[in-house]
Amino acid sequence: MFFVFSYFASMLRQLASVFRADSSDNGRNVKWLDVLSRGRGGMGKINVSLSNFGLTGIARTKTQGIRGIASVLVILTHLARAWDYDLFYSKTTEDATPRLLQQPVFRIPWQGRIGVTIFAFLTGYVCALKPLKLSRQGNHSAAFSAIAKSAFRRPPRLILPATIAMVCAWTLTQLGAYTVAKRCDSNWIRDASPRPEGSVWNELCRLWRVFMSTWTNGHMDYDDHQWALLPLLKGSMMVYVVLCGTMYVQYRYRLVVYFIMYAYFHQVNTGDAETFAQQFFFGMFLSDTAHHTPVQAFISARRWPRRILCLFLFGLGLFFASYPGDKPEWCGWSRVLQNIGSHIFPNGSNTAKRWTALGVDMLILSIYLSPRAKSFLSRRIFIFLGRNSFAVYLVHGTLLRTVLTWMLYGTVTGEPWEKIENEEGEMVDPPWLERGGPMRFATCIPAWIAIVYVTAHLWTSYVDAWCARVTMKLENKVFERGEKNGPLLPA
Repeated sequence: MFFVFSYFASMLRQLASVFRADSSDNGRNVKWLDVLSRGRGGMGKINVSLSNFGLTGIARTKTQGIRGIASVLVILTHLARAWDYDLFYSKTTEDATPRLLQQPVFRIPWQGRIGVTIFAFLTGYVCALKPLKLSRQGNHSAAFSAIAKSAFRRPPRLILPATIAMVCAWTLTQLGAYTVAKRCDSNWIRDASPRPEGSVWNELCRLWRVFMSTWTNGHMDYDDHQWALLPLLKGSMMVYVVLCGTMYVQYRYRLVVYFIMYAYFHQVNTGDAETFAQQFFFGMFLSDTAHHTPVQAFISARRWPRRILCLFLFGLGLFFASYPGDKPEWCGWSRVLQNIGSHIFPNGSNTAKRWTALGVDMLILSIYLSPRAKSFLSRRIFIFLGRNSFAVYLVHGTLLRTVLTWMLYGTVTGEPWEKIENEEGEMVDPPWLERGGPMRFATCIPAWIAIVYVTAHLWTSYVDAWCARVTMKLENKVFERGEKNGPLLPA
């Protein structure tokens, strides 16, 4: 009995600690994005997060800040998409008055797009962080070695945990866990939920096809939220190629390269270039600037101009990121942005994603320039959210279409589900299962979010840590024994 009491007391202390500020935080820290440190013996304790998403390249990563917020926004977006899709419109109908959550800024958490854009920025920022630091120290051999190891780790650190999550979703499909989801009154939930197809052999063949599809075209039958993994994996490799190509380039000319690549992808109107490619190079730009002492001194010496610029960028970024995903012509403010976008964005591009990407860049730049904002994002609550963000990304979709759906519709089996006779005497499917009322949503969703983060914490502690150990063993096995001395490279 005393053991149980002690265990729960320990859990409460840990929970309370995530809301306290880290006493070591200050305006100059980088915990708002990542703090990279070496573990004992070259590996140390493995803390896993969206680093597996393609964001870090060394053994131990302490993830924090902005990525934790991004993962929460992903959850909120999918909740809105499932049960309140009107939030994606500028207003519910053309003649209606906009709801509060449809107003600028208030609509950002629900309408999506911003989370994946942040993940892409982090890919560019953190993948470039260590190689650029080593390069500035003149240790180019070590920089190339860091790139080689990071590029090698990237695929297994993404593919292994994502595949385990896929197999879990596949198993639930065979057990009929998505039956309620396929019969509920949410179109998006029904369309995103898999169903068994044929024999076990056919299902095993399908599992292999889905695995291949996930890493060739980004489509995944069992959890379509994994679509972003492939472009993030490809993007990290593009970052490494550019790092190798510019390793001996002077700082000012590297910035020119980033600008040219950013501008090049600005005029590309396909493949979500604004969501991914542009963000990779914007991340590299800020990562390189963070190491340049004259730039940092220039920024620090202009306190009030910096504050004014931060407020301006933050407000304008929130406004741009509020652009509706659907029916922007129904509201005056979004119609103005739509007209401006037709002149500054290439024809055929997704205007909503373009405005979101531009808004995210402004928001990140305002945080980058503000020591207070970075200190705020370094609080332990954001550390906790960020540390579990990749696991949240992998498990929340499956839990949404199973556990949360069961809770909101009050059934696990979806039965009875018997055909009924319509007015023409034909046997048709019964009406879709009806969701619970507002009180059920108000109680079930917070409880489900707690379930998601408990599951994500366990996933990070055990599943993802195991994947990291496997990756490290594989790296030790295949890399040259004398690699630590560094390759001989031309100056």
